[in-house]
Amino acid sequence: MAFKNKKAIALIGIFVLFFLIGYWLFPKDKEQTQYIFDKSFNISLEDVKKARKSLPRTKLSPAGTSSDKTSDKSGQDVIDPQEPGLDLREIFGEGLINSYTTLKYFKHMEHLFRKSTTLGEHFDEVKKYLFAEFSEEEATTLFETYKNYLQCEMDLIEEFRNLTSARSTEEAINTLKQIQEFRRDRLGVDLADKLFGSDVKAKEYAFRRADIVGDDALYGEAKDEMLKQLNEDMWGEDSEAIEEHPNDYNRYKEKLLIYKKDLEQIESEEERQAKIKEYRSEFFTPEVVKRLDEVDQQIVAEKQNETDYREKEKKILENTGLTEETKNKKIEEMQNEMFGEEADAFRRRETMRLERERMIRENKKP
Repeated sequence: MAFKNKKAIALIGIFVLFFLIGYWLFPKDKEQTQYIFDKSFNISLEDVKKARKSLPRTKLSPAGTSSDKTSDKSGQDVIDPQEPGLDLREIFGEGLINSYTTLKYFKHMEHLFRKSTTLGEHFDEVKKYLFAEFSEEEATTLFETYKNYLQCEMDLIEEFRNLTSARSTEEAINTLKQIQEFRRDRLGVDLADKLFGSDVKAKEYAFRRADIVGDDALYGEAKDEMLKQLNEDMWGEDSEAIEEHPNDYNRYKEKLLIYKKDLEQIESEEERQAKIKEYRSEFFTPEVVKRLDEVDQQIVAEKQNETDYREKEKKILENTGLTEETKNKKIEEMQNEMFGEEADAFRRRETMRLERERMIRENKKP
């Protein structure tokens, strides 16, 4: 029996040895990114869009107004839950506790009763507000959920009151994860993810995307590949749709950031502008591209005009044969000539620039 045990231990030792050799000597799979909400959580782009819409409102009455108050069963006046014209049927069309409108409705109640002097008074007003419109069962569900939600958010503020600004994308995402984990612990995973999932996923994606786009060490092609992988990991079937979501101008500006390093390494300004025009053609019509080109030309002309002005101004200021009064007069005449209708605006900018330089000089540390 002892021999068998020794043999078994020896076999285990050999297995462990081979495992360690394989671990260190052979290629390992790339470490998987730990997302807060990846594609497996079933939060789609459409869900995010719907969650960001304003609460739907009812149509105005024939008189053009909606009632401010209604009466509860005791005959007392209470604030109308539909004020100011909220469409409760549409708001809760997908259930009392849904991923799109419930959180917004809770925030609406927070704002509506923000002047309550105590938390108890606030809850009393919210309860009256809900029981005036919903059935007892529905009102109870909403009220209990609201109480848990609000207490959680208050505790969250206290828990993270010493939170400082994140210094990196990793820190920002980690903070976002801690906040959502806090909510999950207090509200339960299902409710926390249902109420906050769409918002947290949108923020997480924005952080991760901005980190890739803004990486000056990477070329555009590498960034594009990383963005495709990010889209697939987080959005799955919506990975292509997410690229079409921002408006054309924002997509174009982001394209310039993605290919910033590539553009900076093009030596010829003419070739660089040609590449920028190529990018523009991906997002805009020929007419818009033409107008953007004209704006670029105007900006270049204005910069050159200011460069020419600085050279002429320098010559006047360095002319020892002129009095200060004459110099100032010549400079003003030149400003009128070179800047035309914009001369006064230019002079205002010059005054602010000179004042700023003076303040820097006078407050410079010894």
